[in-house]
Amino acid sequence: MKTIRKQSYLAATLAMLLLAGCGILAAQTTYTAASADLIAIDVLLEPNQAMLDKANASNARLRANYSAGYALDATHAPHVTMLQRYVRVKDLDAVTTALTKLFATEQPTELQLKAKGYEYTVWSGVAVTIFVVERTPELMRLQQKVSDTVAPFSVSNGTAAAFIDTPSNSEIVGYVEQFVPKSSGEHYFPHVTLGVAHEDFVKQLKSAPFEPFAFAPKGVAVYQLGNFGTASKKLWEYQPQPLASWNDGAAKQSILDFVHRVTTEGSPDFVPVPERIATFDNDGTLWCEEPLPVQLFFVLDRVKALAPQHPEWQTTEPYASVLKGDLKGVAAGGERAILELVMATHAGMTTTEFEQIVNDWIATAKNPKTGRLFTEMTFQPMLELLAYLRANGFRTYIVSGGGVEFMRPWAQRVYGIPPEQVVGSSIKTKFELRDGKPVLVRLPELDFNDNNGGKAVGINEYIGRRPIAAFGNSTGDKEMLQYTQDGSGARFELLVLHDDASRDFAYGPARGLPNVPLVHFTPELDEYAKQNGWTVVSTKNDWSRVYAFDAITQVAAQK
Repeated sequence: MKTIRKQSYLAATLAMLLLAGCGILAAQTTYTAASADLIAIDVLLEPNQAMLDKANASNARLRANYSAGYALDATHAPHVTMLQRYVRVKDLDAVTTALTKLFATEQPTELQLKAKGYEYTVWSGVAVTIFVVERTPELMRLQQKVSDTVAPFSVSNGTAAAFIDTPSNSEIVGYVEQFVPKSSGEHYFPHVTLGVAHEDFVKQLKSAPFEPFAFAPKGVAVYQLGNFGTASKKLWEYQPQPLASWNDGAAKQSILDFVHRVTTEGSPDFVPVPERIATFDNDGTLWCEEPLPVQLFFVLDRVKALAPQHPEWQTTEPYASVLKGDLKGVAAGGERAILELVMATHAGMTTTEFEQIVNDWIATAKNPKTGRLFTEMTFQPMLELLAYLRANGFRTYIVSGGGVEFMRPWAQRVYGIPPEQVVGSSIKTKFELRDGKPVLVRLPELDFNDNNGGKAVGINEYIGRRPIAAFGNSTGDKEMLQYTQDGSGARFELLVLHDDASRDFAYGPARGLPNVPLVHFTPELDEYAKQNGWTVVSTKNDWSRVYAFDAITQVAAQK
């Protein structure tokens, strides 16, 4: 019989919860700072109602089988532990400050989690039962970042005095000591504890068909550990501030006011949830597009990779300029030359093959000016805006001139936007049978150009609802914002103006900013936005930081 006895964390923690639930805890004593220099903490995810409902239903079944079991309540609240550590009492504020900064960047409530099935371990003759949580890359990454964040404050040689109650089982004292590395990183085993029952009943429960279900964290908290490792006393919880990387000002307030109006029942501007559609351009709006749009760097790398198969490219434009590293020569060819490069590098393969090529490239590709991964150069304020809108019932879409099949492989991981909510330019594809298997083959012919007026067309064809909010950064987005504004009811339009040369790239040519190839925020667009009441965001003045790796500016810190 396969059980989870080999999972030391699970065996220790669930067994301790079992003993707590059976009512054999030591008498509770209130922790005070004077009782010890160290405190045992649990950094955990608090699940949303989807998990709570499932957990409570399973707990009721367990208690029906084993009446001496425990109910899920304030002292046995369902949660997903991320980290257990000893820290100094005097450092607790510093720990929570560091975690606040981390979670403002990582946005843990945006995680998409899944319960995969039941598992159990036997302790004192009964089965401690859990939901096993899928180890997604995003969850594993967050667990590691939480561990790294708390590491500077973690200390060794914790004792029973670090707990709410004096542990009657000494195993937990050593377990917290060894959580890193024995139960973290590659050994991390996420789960939600459900309760206890007789083993034969849990065996049947586990063997029955299980429908995996999705859930999400509703928050993050730090608890002090109690007897048997229970999360006994909440010391702190993360309370995200909307748009934390936006400076207070007219731009931020316009967003907050709009969302408040359209989500407040009884408001004359209230919009039902199904109609809360927000569309975002990608390049220059959600991530950096300088010194060239990211997909163009992908094209250039693909030309170099394919060049050995095409010796004629050495003397044929625009390929020759690419192979010489002459980007000005490439840009001189305009959209025609770029389209030719795209067709030569994006076609002639199946959609599955192309997706793998994109995934392999985006995993390591870096901006040549900053040395950062392109996926690191997403605008932190816009990530917060996406999260804020989704928290208020919006569905967020990408509507970009970039290739739809270039963006879909990574959009959910980077932005939290699933592939079916990505609209972009596309090339024609055809159905074929290869070795008896159906495939879609990409052809060297443009099918749809999702730029300028094409964005409004794409929204109509692929979304089917007119957005009530739209976000862009250039003349290529103007028609999308016009189409959004022309709808009935409350509407919101926003343009990002890149005017911060020190933390980002500055370009216009509006307001005397440099004029760069391929991307244009013109004085005419600036004036049109002003006349039509669109919000124009200054990256220099309205954003306290541009990227997640930026330090928050001193002005924002003082505020």
